[in-house]
Amino acid sequence: MKQNNHIAIFVLLAMAFSGCKEEMLVQQPREITWTLTIQASRIDDDTRGIAIVNGENEANTTELQSIWKDKEQVFVFNGDTQIGSLTATPDETDAHYATLSGTVTTSEITAGSTRLALLTPSGDWTYTGQEGSLMGSVNSIDSKYNFARANDVLVTGVSGKNITTENASFANQQSIYRLSFRYQKNGSGEKTPIPVKSIILSAENGGIWRNATDGTGPLTVLLPSATTDPFFVSLRNQNTTDEEALKFQVIASDGITYIGSKTIPAAYKPNGTFVSIKNATLTERLGVPFVTETINTVM
Repeated sequence: MKQNNHIAIFVLLAMAFSGCKEEMLVQQPREITWTLTIQASRIDDDTRGIAIVNGENEANTTELQSIWKDKEQVFVFNGDTQIGSLTATPDETDAHYATLSGTVTTSEITAGSTRLALLTPSGDWTYTGQEGSLMGSVNSIDSKYNFARANDVLVTGVSGKNITTENASFANQQSIYRLSFRYQKNGSGEKTPIPVKSIILSAENGGIWRNATDGTGPLTVLLPSATTDPFFVSLRNQNTTDEEALKFQVIASDGITYIGSKTIPAAYKPNGTFVSIKNATLTERLGVPFVTETINTVM
């Protein structure tokens, strides 16, 4: 009799556990893959995809045009979670506009309340690892460091597995600086071009943004080879309203470090600006050049 009671209790417990497990499975949200198409624009003067206008070269251009690139990737976020990616197809008559299409996978989509964030060209929002090139290389600004973002894009409809949203307007998240330097000893006399191998940039108020992991701090750019020609850096400054000094530590091909700064007027501080600082004059230097020959004399 006792054995039968034990069996009955075991059966009841098993049934209860099975019911709880089934209930938990029913209550757990199920992720669904949705098809998403968005009409996007980038219409202000500064750019998501970079195009130089009026036939100028990089060193001399005075304007960057705002366009979408064919098959450009756009990453979709729901809150802080990346849920998918889209591909851009520029408008054939005006590349300031594009259709973004692709898929997202999530369990949390509600028409009229869900708002998405869109980021391009990468889901990894970082400014570290730059090499000073504007276009044409794997690590150029155009390829990896010219971020544009659209926030709070409202989901307007859900039909089957298709999602529709309101149009998305993208804004640049950084400014592009064109830089080259000269050295003038003690601020007088001849100005000599500096063959820049690398540069460390910092802001007077410490607001240059590196990435979500590192936060703000100095940004190092290492050029593939030393040059006296202008090069380019993508900078996101947290201070977008106040006049502020941008500080430079310029390391030349001979190992000498040149130090100086340039005040950036408030009008040029908003992210999305193209700032040209060609032939900035530095008057202080540290260190000594690298020596390649053998020295036999002790001084």
